[in-house]
Amino acid sequence: MSFDFPTDSDSTGDPLSYFSDRGEDYEKYRPIYPASAIDTILSGLGSPTQITAVDVGAGTGIGARLLADRGVRVVAIEPNEDMRTAATPHPGVEFLAGTAEQISLNNASVDLVTSFQAFHWFDFDKSLQEFCRVLKSGGHLALTWSLWDQDDLVSKEYTRLVFEASQDREHQSPSGMQRKSWFDSIRYQLFWQGLWLPYFTHLQRHEFVSSQSLDFSGLVGLARSQGFTPSGGKDLEKLIAELAGFHQRFCDSQNSVQLIYRTRLYVAISS
Repeated sequence: MSFDFPTDSDSTGDPLSYFSDRGEDYEKYRPIYPASAIDTILSGLGSPTQITAVDVGAGTGIGARLLADRGVRVVAIEPNEDMRTAATPHPGVEFLAGTAEQISLNNASVDLVTSFQAFHWFDFDKSLQEFCRVLKSGGHLALTWSLWDQDDLVSKEYTRLVFEASQDREHQSPSGMQRKSWFDSIRYQLFWQGLWLPYFTHLQRHEFVSSQSLDFSGLVGLARSQGFTPSGGKDLEKLIAELAGFHQRFCDSQNSVQLIYRTRLYVAISS
């Protein structure tokens, strides 16, 4: 199985504004995470109703709400106002503006730190140090990504269409905005393989498989929720036309296309 780095990282951009004007599509069309992944995140922490978690880079709160549905009290940290505004309210989730490198919570105040589909945007060392600061002794960290499965023909073709549409946008990105240097570093590779994570112990890697069924509007919305796809003009029109052909090729009797996801979860304990 080809399991490449998270899709959002493969483009340039300012992580604090990268998803501006994408919040509505992100909230409506991004997939939820498998229940088995949430089970694993909460394993070993006791009763969920006694857990306080901070979800960092929370986006529209997709992962935060899954935790809150289990009874966890969640503080969702998200720097992008558009994403916070698009979030569906949940009584167990409180949104705060902030970043992974500067979390406005007290020392040793949470049992669990999570990040769904976002850790690749953070400063590697500074964010991990900040996670350790807010975690109680022995607190847990969970870093999660869901990626289109490249061993599945349909999912691979969808990936190709979306990434090809991103090429012109990448050339138009503001100068000086480069991929974070730690993506290609040896220490990142050790982390991605589940071998090592600084400031934490007992690092474990888990993988889960899930699926998402989307009609044509959903395929377009999911593509538009990616920070790197065109937001308008002829490039977007071209992508929509190609997705129409993709939908016609692969839709089932319910007029939906099934995409397969591989979810990779890393859990570790604050040292």
